[in-house]
This record gives sequence, structure tokens and C-alpha cells, in this order.
Amino acid sequence: MKRMATAITGAAFLVMTIAGTALAQTEAPPPTTVVKGTGGGTAFTGGNVTTFAIVAVMLLVVGLAALFVARRRSASQA
Repeated sequence: MKRMATAITGAAFLVMTIAGTALAQTEAPPPTTVVKGTGGGTAFTGGNVTTFAIVAVMLLVVGLAALFVARRRSASQA
């Protein structure tokens, strides 16, 4: 049980660390690097991973809840 708690804590910490980095809201960088032959400098893609990070956290919570319920049911039947 202690190993499982450690693994779950580690996984949750990893997910929150990755999600925190992914959800960091940053402004578009000013075009400081000008490349000849292009329109204006460094490209900013504006990628948004907020939705995917929230879905990943929700799936993690649902999986952990299912694991908890399954362990409770097997323990009560034994």
C-alpha cells in the first residue's frame, strides 16, 4: 500500500509539474530576431494546450477513483 501511495503521489506531482509548465500564460515575444526574406521576425505559434492538460488531469482522477473503488470492492469480498 505504501508503494502504491508513493507511485500515485509521484505521478500526480509529475502531471501537475507538466501541466503547470504547459498552462503558463506567456505573452508573444517581441520580434527581436529579424530573418532576411521573411515578414517580421521570430514566429509565435500561439499553441494552446489548456484543454488537453485539463482532460489529462480529469482522466487521471477518474482512473485513480476507479482503482480505489476496485480495491475497496475486492477487499470487502475477501
